[in-house]
Amino acid sequence: MPNPPSLAEVIIDSLAGHGVRRLFGIPGGGSSLALMEAAGKTGIDVVLTRTETAAAFMAAVTAEISATPGVVFTGVGPGAASAINGVAYAHLERAPLLHITDGPASSLHQAFDQQALFAPVTRAQARLRPEGGRAAIEAAIGRAMTRPWGPVHLELTATDANIPVTDPGDPPPAPPAPEPDAEALDQARRLLAASERPVLIAGLEARHGDAPAALCRLAEALACPVLLTYKAKGTLPDSHPGTVGMFTGAAAEADCIAAADLIVLFGFDPVEMIPGKWRYETPILDLRAAPTAELPVPHRCRVVGPLADVVQGLMPVSATAWPASGIADLRDVMRSRLNIRGVGHTPQTVVEAASQAAPAGCRVTIDAGAHMFSAFAFWDAGLPFGVLKSNGLSTMGFALPAAIASALQEPDRPVVAITGDGGLMMCLAELTTAVERGCAIVVLVVNDGALSLIDVKQQRQQLKSLATRYPAVDFAAAARALGCRAWRVGNGDALAPVLADAFASGHPALIDVVVDAGGYGDQLAALRG
Repeated sequence: MPNPPSLAEVIIDSLAGHGVRRLFGIPGGGSSLALMEAAGKTGIDVVLTRTETAAAFMAAVTAEISATPGVVFTGVGPGAASAINGVAYAHLERAPLLHITDGPASSLHQAFDQQALFAPVTRAQARLRPEGGRAAIEAAIGRAMTRPWGPVHLELTATDANIPVTDPGDPPPAPPAPEPDAEALDQARRLLAASERPVLIAGLEARHGDAPAALCRLAEALACPVLLTYKAKGTLPDSHPGTVGMFTGAAAEADCIAAADLIVLFGFDPVEMIPGKWRYETPILDLRAAPTAELPVPHRCRVVGPLADVVQGLMPVSATAWPASGIADLRDVMRSRLNIRGVGHTPQTVVEAASQAAPAGCRVTIDAGAHMFSAFAFWDAGLPFGVLKSNGLSTMGFALPAAIASALQEPDRPVVAITGDGGLMMCLAELTTAVERGCAIVVLVVNDGALSLIDVKQQRQQLKSLATRYPAVDFAAAARALGCRAWRVGNGDALAPVLADAFASGHPALIDVVVDAGGYGDQLAALRG
């Protein structure tokens, strides 16, 4: 009789069965060693990152674009605590993540209640033990992969990881997929039939599976304007005649929504809106794949179920009274509001140049900061997950780890990371991860020497400039020291040939572009009011 597998081997076997191809993390001296050993035997890649935060970002992004569980492993105590920002990302961006930490600690050294730390940002917390080991890991995976997706925190000691599992337990049955309620569908059809000028707002649930095709089908049947959240950009191509622009809950999209007599939310999660009062009294039809947080205002009707099934249940619908020219005018006005002035290179000119130079199908990852407004307005996306950004959490330090995760998961798809100087300084060491792994990413640094979004808010409140400006940093020199190919582009230097060289290099490349940040204030005012 063969020896029974260890708990670590059972965990890795279950993960492989759910399509997991790699683990991300930094090992401690405990259970992570057993997990890495088991992963190596199974053929699952182990990616050693430079920070636990970046490891969690990479695992969560992998989960988003692959629709399989992302896995991050950390040591006990400081290793676990360092991953909290990435786990919070998975929580607020609805990514199915498993965070496996060593522990609990066996003494007061490095000891704190890890499950309590992660409880507010995870869907479940548990300690994995040999008894019923397979059932426990399968339950955790099921919890993470039940919509709305989210992270699960698991503790595993070195002792338990190496104990043979003789009682695997029975995996829990998968929950049935919700079916759209017939009465709710009838009410939704009546709302659409009575509407002359609906507007569609698509959110993060619209990105997966057959939901993008369902969105396109509904948008073309209604012939109405479509706004997309940051997470949903590309789900309906920017080139589609119905696409008007971005929705954030701010002022830029107000003209479009104010002209509507019905707001149709499609896979929209309220976490995607910026803080602020809801601006509209227009009735809301809420189409969701799963019940998540409540909207800031009451909805007139809600239909919950697989979005393709929901759209099928709504058909047929009639084209509305929106003229094509009117939708185009709304798009032009919205885009013009986000034009940014400046001398030499500006975030807008940098993004436009990168969009023109990028190979076909290039994905872009975008860090939080003032440069993101231009990035979203002037980068054309044509596919779901064509743009990756932290939206619900809106954390800096995301774009570089996300680009690495993209390159590892889809190595044939080009990817460019657009980041500010502040965001890059939070994860600069991950350039060596890209070098080690041979990720042919292009990192584009919009270098304005400041936390510009906070700097603008400080100025708008007529406060003294304090703790928002950085001394000059030569990121190209730093990147070369870390093994990347790198260029520094001054405000009067040509950018296009440098971009061409970077995309053609086949190696991790960084372009440090000094930009004029003078137009940020006007752009922010146009976007958010």
